[in-house]
Amino acid sequence: MKLVLCLATLCMMMYEVESAITCYSCTSVTSSNCGDPFNSAGVTTSSCSANICLKTKLEVTGATLITRSCGISGSSDSCSSVSGGTACSCTKDNCNGSSFVMASAVSTVAALVAALYFC
Repeated sequence: MKLVLCLATLCMMMYEVESAITCYSCTSVTSSNCGDPFNSAGVTTSSCSANICLKTKLEVTGATLITRSCGISGSSDSCSSVSGGTACSCTKDNCNGSSFVMASAVSTVAALVAALYFC
């Protein structure tokens, strides 16, 4: 019985309803609140039908450009780096507001490991 309850809990944790998520939409060129550290005051949000948010950070000739927006496609929390920049995607509401967008994925894995250990 305990195993059944643990498996049911794990399934509920991983279940996601398909619906649009909201993402912050800004650029550090026009809003100082959009930079790092991020300040959501006065920053607009958008409904994103692709269910993915993006945060990009580019270093160009000594200047830093940060953009937060909806993504076009994808389904995972990840970051990739190229020369001079980093692009991170995430799949929770307003997740592109943090300086480290992978936190939700790490929290999910930690909860899964804890559930498996204690069940």
